[in-house]
Amino acid sequence: MTRNSDFWLSFVVLGLCAVASSLTLGVPTAGTGGTVGPSFLPWLMIGGMSLFALLLLWRSQRQAPAAQAPFGARLLAQLGGFLLLMLAYAWAYEPIGYLVSSVVFFVAALLLLGERRLLQLLLVSPGVVGAVYLVFTYVLKVYMP
Repeated sequence: MTRNSDFWLSFVVLGLCAVASSLTLGVPTAGTGGTVGPSFLPWLMIGGMSLFALLLLWRSQRQAPAAQAPFGARLLAQLGGFLLLMLAYAWAYEPIGYLVSSVVFFVAALLLLGERRLLQLLLVSPGVVGAVYLVFTYVLKVYMP
């Protein structure tokens, strides 16, 4: 039985969640007063990513056999490219800043995953990054470099 790319991607994301979980165990859990501790947001993100990875895995198993593709060199290149892209994003985040590095990462990730609609690339990427920036800056009161 062949597996599609969603199947393999879900395991990659779950593996990244496992690594993030082990790193987050070293973050203090207690907050000051009635606030949540510094480990709250990482655990929230790990939980959300794990949930969506499990949903992706479930969806990949429900697809018709005709929609499934074998694990090939192209998929391996995409996964490797995406990993390199995430490492480049992590490296560029601090010196370049959140807004620029995130928009560039978002557009590059969409291109890597096959998106070719110009409107999607030019409007959705800055829109999502801007919305996340506004929520973190004004709602959660978190400084974004």
